[in-house]
Amino acid sequence: MPFNPYEAVNSYLPFHQRVVLLSVLKIARYHKKKKIIYITDVYDNYIKLCEECGIEQVYKGKILEALKLIDLAGFIELKNAIKITKLNLGSYTIEDWEKVIYQDSEFAQFRNCSTDSGIFR
Repeated sequence: MPFNPYEAVNSYLPFHQRVVLLSVLKIARYHKKKKIIYITDVYDNYIKLCEECGIEQVYKGKILEALKLIDLAGFIELKNAIKITKLNLGSYTIEDWEKVIYQDSEFAQFRNCSTDSGIFR
């Protein structure tokens, strides 16, 4: 059976892990030429996204823990706990993955944030 993010993401990942994944996806979408996404960028992006969307943040160690679990699930490839070297999107786009996360009612506040929320400059 082929991988289907519509079935996997919202059922497999708890709320803050999906926020972390959403942060990774936003970096990947807005910085398409980046081959590597550093954990510090994910953390900064996560903080900005939480602030702009009005949700409580978890501490930095939980972000790394979330990334390790997202890696274990096979959605990303995390190297040495400092960088993401690959997104495993299957045959889906980044936008498809974002839509999956936004389908969950817990993420209603993210739909109301500006389209570039969470993007570091």
